[in-house]
Amino acid sequence: MDAGPVVRVPLHEIRRILESLDSQRAAQRAAQREQRCIRVPHDEILRVMRQLDRQHAEDRALGMGSSSSKRRKPHGEPTQRKRLRPMEEVVQHQRQSIHRILQHREARFRDKERASVTRSWCNEDSLNLQVEAAKSFCEAFSDANTLQVSHCVFCYKMQAPRKLTAIPWKILLTPFLMDATESLQQCRKCLPQQPGVEVNVCFECRTSLEDGRLPKTCSVNNMDIGCEHRYPGELDALSPIEERLIALHTPFGYITKFSVDNKTPSGIRYRRHVKGHIVVFPNKVEDFVATVLPHPLLQAIENIHVSWSGSSEPGPADVAHLLQVRKSRVTAALVWLQKNNPLYEHIKIDRAEMENWRYADSTDVPSIIIARMRREEPSVGEKI
Repeated sequence: MDAGPVVRVPLHEIRRILESLDSQRAAQRAAQREQRCIRVPHDEILRVMRQLDRQHAEDRALGMGSSSSKRRKPHGEPTQRKRLRPMEEVVQHQRQSIHRILQHREARFRDKERASVTRSWCNEDSLNLQVEAAKSFCEAFSDANTLQVSHCVFCYKMQAPRKLTAIPWKILLTPFLMDATESLQQCRKCLPQQPGVEVNVCFECRTSLEDGRLPKTCSVNNMDIGCEHRYPGELDALSPIEERLIALHTPFGYITKFSVDNKTPSGIRYRRHVKGHIVVFPNKVEDFVATVLPHPLLQAIENIHVSWSGSSEPGPADVAHLLQVRKSRVTAALVWLQKNNPLYEHIKIDRAEMENWRYADSTDVPSIIIARMRREEPSVGEKI
């Protein structure tokens, strides 16, 4: 079967026909809306509105919102105003209300008092349960698996043993990471050199090492953080003043605050640092580096200020942990530094200076420090 002839219609003609059809439909819809309109006289609208307003006013006066069962009064009858109570009646009503409230409160208090005496408000736990709860609490706080008593050999962050995992570090580390951990590998205790030996690392470091990346916590110092095995016993547990006396140069300063409790001799060990501003001035460090150590005690004391507050002045034994200067520890530290630190190789130990140190009350605290201590009144914030 042959197809019929094809009729070609211009595009603008199609658009014109569609617009004409849309206009016809719009006109038809408008005509239908006009036919459905109902015309109401203006007077009738005003009459209905006045009637509705009057009805709403009557409903409010009669309290139709609270009681819908009441019948409406005829529109023509005026509403009666609520009669005001005399002042004596109002006062009597208030007294009765307060009396009822007090009676209710008193009854509740007596019920609670009775329940407290008879212990009926709770079921008392058995003695075995109380003992087991205290026992489990002590065990949880002394469990070595949950306390932060171990550390990661790479980032050196303190972790609980259960948060550490063992890895064969020589097999896992890539050549790039082997070069990055060169300083750590100098310690044979942290990273043993035997093939296949495992070391404890945290989960964060293990994830980074398995991906061939430097751990995030080690990216700043490039893994050169040192370890506890590098610091000998001669340099361990030195007081701040002892560290200052054996330092080549001390371009640092800090403010520390501690409390002395006569009932707790170790209270001074838990000191807290006070935040504040530190101003740094550029200078030539070479001009200040010492060649004879320890520094003169009188010179070191010039940069140390000790103040105290309270009703009684602390004695030498109270501040010994922080301000002690032990000749034997200072000498041992300098001897070790001469042998193991190239910067101290040409340092001369001034033993005559140490012989002139004088101590207070059979302690290791220099008497000159005790003599320079001053009393300071606490601030308003500290008193509060």
